Amino acid sequence: MTTTRHFVLTPEGGIREFSTDQAALIAAGTRSVPELADLRVRYLQLTLDDSADSGELKVQTSGASIVFDEDGRLREAGPPSDAEQISRFEHDTVVQWALKNIPTVAPTFH
Repeated sequence: MTTTRHFVLTPEGGIREFSTDQAALIAAGTRSVPELADLRVRYLQLTLDDSADSGELKVQTSGASIVFDEDGRLREAGPPSDAEQISRFEHDTVVQWALKNIPTVAPTFH
């Protein structure tokens, strides 16, 4: 099964997750996010693929910079500037958050 999760990294260091339905409405401009009004934030999309036939969990991420207008509606999206890069810590935090409900297996000792 493949799932996609959507996160916004705020200038204050916060991380906010949006459901796929919420993200689609925001991207279409039909849903506002008033708390992000007049802000430029970083966006991280995380795709998890845990296909049963492979026995592997694949994680793929992509990032962008998004700008909201004065009403909190998406105005533009594009690649992040050099100053807006997602840090390794932020990236790993989002990945760990997305993996929190996946069962873990105890280590095998030899």
